[in-house]
Amino acid sequence: MSDVGGAREVVVGFDGSVHAMQALDWALDEAELRGSPLVLCHAWQWPYQGAAPEVEEAGRRSLREAARHVLAHGVECARERTAGVAVRPLSEEGSAAERLTGLSAGAELLVLGSRGLGRLARVPVGSVAAHVAMHARCPVIVVRGVGALPRPGDPRPVVVAVDDSPAAEGALSFAAREAEPRQLPLKIVYSGAEGGPPPEPALRRPPVHDPVERAVTVVRERHPDVLTHPENPLAPPPGALREAAQEARLLVVGAAHPAFGSVAQWLLYNAVCPIAVVPLREDERAEGP
Repeated sequence: MSDVGGAREVVVGFDGSVHAMQALDWALDEAELRGSPLVLCHAWQWPYQGAAPEVEEAGRRSLREAARHVLAHGVECARERTAGVAVRPLSEEGSAAERLTGLSAGAELLVLGSRGLGRLARVPVGSVAAHVAMHARCPVIVVRGVGALPRPGDPRPVVVAVDDSPAAEGALSFAAREAEPRQLPLKIVYSGAEGGPPPEPALRRPPVHDPVERAVTVVRERHPDVLTHPENPLAPPPGALREAAQEARLLVVGAAHPAFGSVAQWLLYNAVCPIAVVPLREDERAEGP
């Protein structure tokens, strides 16, 4: 991946679908705020095995040309929407999930529509978005719902899930940086592993050790202009997250969150708002769980 003036690129998966157009709008907003260039990536692959060589060659040529047209349309749409973002098309042959995951290693952010034009378009989140969100090396935003962009004055908050895991720090930092330039409130929700009862009030740890209170303190120190809200710290984690997602403009969760296989994965497939999945840093990956 290249960069312009030291800013790493924002990558958007683009296949020309309605969901990809929503992702493009969001990605342009992110690139403008970050001062980053934008890469429109379209991945394609020959789907048939055992075809005659001349048939396969003609088919690949046709798919390559179709990809060129899709990207040209995306670049045109992007440049109509903004004059301040450098836009680069990128055609990749191969699995979209694998190619996008590979690009994530050098990207600032990856933005995807909730589903595309493939056979799985009928499901709430397509297989590509789900795979990339789980395996990317940079934060991934899956644009769900109507895909409307967060704007100043929008009353709906950015919501972030926190607990005691290393994943919470990265998610909290990302969420604060999303909320601050858009003048959105930040709601902090406790999201311990599903199944455990909430602690009794008398048994709760001192505020300095409480994940929600600690997160509020961190945000107020590092991002004093962000209005923070601790959200019902005694509510059972699954219910608190699901309720918060109903009103969120963006829901942020760590990829290595202990609940990702249950609560957070449920949210990825079912939440009505966009979802940001933030991976561990490389040093945190090396340390292990």
